[in-house]
Amino acid sequence: MFSTLRTRFGIPGVISVMALVFAMIGGAYAANNSSDNGKATASAKAKKGPRGPKGPKGETGPAGPQGPAGAKGDTGAAGLNGAAGPEGKQGPEGKQGKEGKEGKAGKDGQTGFTETLPSGKTETGTWSITEAVRSTLSPAVPISFPIPLAEPGEPESAFGFTQEQTENEEFGTSGCTGTAAEPTAPAGTLCAYTAKETTNGSAIPFREVRTALEAEGRYGVSGAILFGGFLEGSLDPEKVAARLEAYGTWAVTAP
Repeated sequence: MFSTLRTRFGIPGVISVMALVFAMIGGAYAANNSSDNGKATASAKAKKGPRGPKGPKGETGPAGPQGPAGAKGDTGAAGLNGAAGPEGKQGPEGKQGKEGKEGKAGKDGQTGFTETLPSGKTETGTWSITEAVRSTLSPAVPISFPIPLAEPGEPESAFGFTQEQTENEEFGTSGCTGTAAEPTAPAGTLCAYTAKETTNGSAIPFREVRTALEAEGRYGVSGAILFGGFLEGSLDPEKVAARLEAYGTWAVTAP
């Protein structure tokens, strides 16, 4: 076919025929399309205008509600204990410090034993007696000082008090103010207190105090003797003998 056309019309003629055919085909395609398609084609072929300026940024919208908490994850397995590290080397021995200076010698003090009771110091003790006699007796109770005094007491420096006097605190001008439970004595004074006194004979008030040398109303350096009244017993063996029970405390303070 192309050979015949080429022979009849020549090369330029063939080209003109082919252009005519394509033009007819394009016109038929355009006629078959709708009017909208036509507009779209025309619009698509139009030139694109310039890009407009960027608009302002819009306001930030409100925060959205918080989502629900996620489920708690499983506890991880405990790790293994690490191996003990090697023992460190022993450090060098420290230097010995300097010896401190010797302190000053203290003042001479008293030893645990003192030969005599120091002035103003008080020592105390107890006394007791139990007697059952069948004759006339003046009971006596020795009072011995654990620590001797430097000198004996002056006249009217030793006092003894009956149970009634002790309980009623009837001490006169002696200066004694203690009790049988807590005996006390002023400086240079011996005070003997009766806690209990019982007899089935005559009354025996223990209030006369003497020294070992029978000096009345004073004490010696080593102690004193507390005397009571006469205890009248019975010489008849069929009768009950007179009985005495008495005890108390004492205190002496060195002048």
